[in-house]
Amino acid sequence: MAFLIDDILLFPVKGVVWIAEKVWDMALEELEDSPEKLQRELLDLQMAQDTEQITEAEYQKKEKDILERLEALKEKLDLKKKARSKNKI
Repeated sequence: MAFLIDDILLFPVKGVVWIAEKVWDMALEELEDSPEKLQRELLDLQMAQDTEQITEAEYQKKEKDILERLEALKEKLDLKKKARSKNKI
């Protein structure tokens, strides 16, 4: 009976903690690079150049940065994949 009362009384606190954890996870997802996010950035960059919102020099500089981030992400994902395969053996 005491556990039921504790659960009822702590439910609002647990709910707020759960929501905070979900917001934290979503924020991390937005901050971290993903292949999809970087591809979208490249598409947005291409559209900005096509509509002459940015110059060719700006485009090349930003494209280089995005491609470097994409390459670093691929290397990071490959390392994780190799580590997982070693752990399975």
